Amino acid sequence: MGLLDKAVKLATTAKDQYEELRGAREEASVRPVAVRPLDDHEQSVLRRAMAHGAPDPAALLSRAEASHVLGVELGEGRLTYDDSSVGLEFAAAGRRQERWSVAVSAWHGDEDGFDPHETYRFVAEHVEGTAQPGLGQEAIWDGSRLFVLAAPLLFQVEVRTPAGDGSQAEAVAVARRVLARLEG
Repeated sequence: MGLLDKAVKLATTAKDQYEELRGAREEASVRPVAVRPLDDHEQSVLRRAMAHGAPDPAALLSRAEASHVLGVELGEGRLTYDDSSVGLEFAAAGRRQERWSVAVSAWHGDEDGFDPHETYRFVAEHVEGTAQPGLGQEAIWDGSRLFVLAAPLLFQVEVRTPAGDGSQAEAVAVARRVLARLEG
């Protein structure tokens, strides 16, 4: 082996080591988002939602499962809610304002009850999307959210990454994990 061959081999080794360190540094720059304990209002919202048909959001998806789907270590679930759904969002943030998140929310009723089939039909009529066969009883993807009917549950999945919001393949992977837990 000549001097030039040794120099090329040394340079290749150095380049490989640099790329490995660079990858490790970029991976280390992503940190799970910390979550604070539920305050009194959030505990009340959760109790109300569960009294009106919502499952415990923690029973739908774990942090480890959400992290596995995105390939990034996400933080513990943060409670998310609105008038008709309750869920958890698992998130991580990068140094350059990058954000990764997986959110799963289950719809619920009110004092008048809850019909997941009727609510799903309402959603399907009011969002432009494509049917997703093979998920629950029915499912529709609207470009950023995946709605899945698995009566008595109606849930939605949202996935966000720095590459762009709403990865359909990742949302479907999350929905399959939720469905597997439901069948459990």
